[in-house]
Amino acid sequence: MEKATQLSVTMQNIPGQLERLCRILAQAGVNVRAISVSDATDLSTIRLLVSDPSAAQEALREAGLPPLARDVLAVELDDKPGALGEVASRLGRSGINIQYVYGSGDSSRGKAILIFGVDDVDRARQSPT
Repeated sequence: MEKATQLSVTMQNIPGQLERLCRILAQAGVNVRAISVSDATDLSTIRLLVSDPSAAQEALREAGLPPLARDVLAVELDDKPGALGEVASRLGRSGINIQYVYGSGDSSRGKAILIFGVDDVDRARQSPT
């Protein structure tokens, strides 16, 4: 389990906003490695893991989209049934609350990368297997 910096940006829930965000990051030379979009009626929260959090924060601030930075867990696990449950069980036994999770799989490597928002990242990284 690795600690990673997640950036969250709140934007209007209207057409073109994701493209705007991606353009800002691309122009700053920042690659999006993971993304989650949660919508509400008028606003969306976009959570991102990026190749260069500092450059992304600067570019987003300059564009009037100040991001919120937060430590999260980035977990690479085998892309197989039960793997997510094993991580959830490990964290639960350690008293770690999982607030949200998102991710993707890489079937060519047989791996999945999941991003966990938890209440205590440092303690979660030390949780016993």
